[in-house]
Amino acid sequence: MIAAATVACGSVAATSGSEARVERRTVEDVFLLTGELAAVRGVELAVPRIPGMGGGLQVQWIAEDGAEVAAGDVVVELDNSRISSTLEEHRTRAVQAAIALEQRESALQAERASRLFELERTAVELEQARVEAAIPQELRSRKEWHEKQQALVAAEAAHEKARLALAAHDRGGAAELSVQRIALDKARREVIQAEESLRSLQLRAPRPGVVLLGRSPRDDRPVQVGDTLWPGLRAASLPDLSLLEVAGYLPEVDDGRVRPGQAARVILDSALDRVHAGRVEDVAAVAQDARYAGGFKVRVSLQRTDPGSMRPGLSARVEVVRQVFTDALVVPRSALTWKGGQAQARRPGGGTTDVTLATCLALECVVREGLQEGDRVALR
Repeated sequence: MIAAATVACGSVAATSGSEARVERRTVEDVFLLTGELAAVRGVELAVPRIPGMGGGLQVQWIAEDGAEVAAGDVVVELDNSRISSTLEEHRTRAVQAAIALEQRESALQAERASRLFELERTAVELEQARVEAAIPQELRSRKEWHEKQQALVAAEAAHEKARLALAAHDRGGAAELSVQRIALDKARREVIQAEESLRSLQLRAPRPGVVLLGRSPRDDRPVQVGDTLWPGLRAASLPDLSLLEVAGYLPEVDDGRVRPGQAARVILDSALDRVHAGRVEDVAAVAQDARYAGGFKVRVSLQRTDPGSMRPGLSARVEVVRQVFTDALVVPRSALTWKGGQAQARRPGGGTTDVTLATCLALECVVREGLQEGDRVALR
């Protein structure tokens, strides 16, 4: 659980082990949060959706968290055993479909040549029958002339039959080849789709950057080899290091104590001697699941980002400045007591003085009226 506390800057001057002196100085009401650096934007590498294949995909290999990669480098490699086996099946079906199409084209060409020959033969016979039938009736016997006319009709019928047979063959063959070409195209598309799916299981970096691993869907830890990830889940990302922010969590018991617009100071665990100016940008309206980082998510922006020293995931301490009291009278909280709702300051040697307070912090209070700078108070 992320811890938080309210502190004040500075300390009240002590005069002895049981006394202190009221002093005038600037006091800040500071609320402490802990969190980590996060990228405002970046390129996400998510598990792809493979057509026709349900279920999750197992991580076979993954780059180290924080590793630098170049454009085109493999960042995550997912299990491809199922697609590899189906790819070979698709390739086999595509080859078989291509062979079947080629064989049928050859067979249809041979059949068409035979029917075309039949058409040409009947055309020759028809022409001969026309020549014979054109001889006038006066030059032939009546019986022979009728035979020649009947032969012409038979030749015309045979030629028409051959023509119709060739046309029917062409139509049927074209339809049959069209079906087989569709089957071949489908088989080839399946091969291309399987090859694309196989390539998509290697999540590559689209640009140079630093790898930030995604979070396991089951545990609060980075993704690792052996994890099963579902389509759409982020396996890794390449954050934009030029724009970072701090993601912290406000405990539910402190709801309302941090608000957007408040100034903040950010100290990274990797550089405790440097203070980065920031600002509270957003406080979530709904608390996060307490199994992991419970509480209200708080986004704190940074005035400046240093890509050379800042990396997403670095732990950070955030001092949210809730209020600043300039030139304020400060008294130790242990020197105060309350009677009937009235605050009173204890005096050395006994007695109390009624005081009006502006606010109280963890260790001291800001006095509006009742005490002067330099006054001595007794501590408990």
